[in-house]
Amino acid sequence: MRRLATFALVMAAAFAPQARAQALNIGVQNEPNTMDPQWHLLGNNTAAMRNQYDTLVGRDVNLQVVPSLALSWKVIDETTWEFKLRPGVTFHDGAPFTAEDVKFTIARIPTLQGNPSAYSVYTGQIKEVVAVDPLTVRFITNGPAPLLPTNLSNVFMMSGAKGAQPTADFNTAKASNGTGPYKLVSWAPGTPQMLVRNDAYWGARPHWATVKISPISRDPSRVAALLAGDVDFINRVPIADVAKLKTDPKIAVFAGPSSYVYMVYPEVGADQPPGVKDNAGQPLAANPVRDARIRQAMSLAINREALVDRVMEGLAVKKSQPVPDGMFGASPRIAPAPYNVERARALMAEAGFKDGFQAELTCPNDRFPNDAKICEAVAQQFSRIGLKVTLATYPSAVFFPRRAKREFGLSMAGWGSLTGEASYFLGAVIHSTDKDRGLGAINVSGIADPEIDKLIEEARPMLDEAKRRALLEKISEMVVARNWVIPTLAFGTISAGRADKVRYTTRQDEETMALEILPAK
Repeated sequence: MRRLATFALVMAAAFAPQARAQALNIGVQNEPNTMDPQWHLLGNNTAAMRNQYDTLVGRDVNLQVVPSLALSWKVIDETTWEFKLRPGVTFHDGAPFTAEDVKFTIARIPTLQGNPSAYSVYTGQIKEVVAVDPLTVRFITNGPAPLLPTNLSNVFMMSGAKGAQPTADFNTAKASNGTGPYKLVSWAPGTPQMLVRNDAYWGARPHWATVKISPISRDPSRVAALLAGDVDFINRVPIADVAKLKTDPKIAVFAGPSSYVYMVYPEVGADQPPGVKDNAGQPLAANPVRDARIRQAMSLAINREALVDRVMEGLAVKKSQPVPDGMFGASPRIAPAPYNVERARALMAEAGFKDGFQAELTCPNDRFPNDAKICEAVAQQFSRIGLKVTLATYPSAVFFPRRAKREFGLSMAGWGSLTGEASYFLGAVIHSTDKDRGLGAINVSGIADPEIDKLIEEARPMLDEAKRRALLEKISEMVVARNWVIPTLAFGTISAGRADKVRYTTRQDEETMALEILPAK
């Protein structure tokens, strides 16, 4: 109660006329579902965590690694990395940040039972963490780990002083204790994140004394809040409103590229995928999407140009592979995905489904601009080749936990290659599930391709960047050729703010960080 009362006094002072410029109000489309920095690896959650916590290695707006809590890092030998920590960093409670906290952070990750999407995808290669001295930490890995610094840019450092604390205590702010630019004071599902400035922050002093991050899931409501001045900044501007906002002198629109690709995920692992039935509504003897011809037909049925031009109004680009063009491991040899309904119908017939079958396509409806409309359009396009698709959409807070349990036979969702290279996607989504090594942690469709698994395992430890790039490109080509996932388009990222209050440079990971929303010049 004392903490909330203190925050109320701070907020009241901040919103006094003389201090109004020090308060930032943000409206976001998707709210987090936790304040535990290691529970449920999901973009909504990591975006919230970056306001409160830091990582050893940071990322700039283009996803290039930069020093953060670690000033430098180097390879000692093929299985050892050494990181030198930044001196003088303290947690929000004033305790110093040391190598022992790094050790505690990594050790806690595998202890979270039932985690719907574990951070072990980033730490699976770590065998041991050694605190050499308070400001030196070594990671001993299971074989060479060239991507360790990149992976650690997604692992939030926690204080070990009080030992392991339950997720519930983080969600009430009781256990929240990062080194980041803002401190969490209160949060509950459906309510704003209430933050205050960390005046002891090791980096540049945060401009805003208080930050309120409100979930406003409905696009019209989010735009209306910005136009009315109820919020100073919003993310995920609806496509239909971009042109209008650009003509308003009170509003600044901020646009840039995104790393997120929207894809179809066929459930290939289950014998009888949920929602996939014959035309009489009865279970099929075998899973049709295990047949590569069916998956190819689905890809051929998607008119990506129409999705970009009509659904996204040109504010997206067609995609043929799961990671953005030019990213490390994306293949320049993958041709644009063709649109050929006649060939798709022929493949359906060859596979024994001339008259098609029934399927339910499940999608989130609040995560990306027009995501529900994209799914609706794809469902209509599938109908042209005999797939009798019913559409089901859910809020992200419902969709992702259910998808993690593989409750959908056919789904669509966005994936962001947030490490800036392809091995993250390949290791997390395409590799068969191997919890001991942290592989396949987000394999939500039962993919199990031994040939590709072997190549991913071969690429992961390669310290020679040229050889690793070439092998990742080869794997990307195989994934696309086999249609284990079916890419459709890559989003742009569009935010907007009050022109007299804020300026902003968009991030490829689409995370909204209060520290990076700057006062208008």
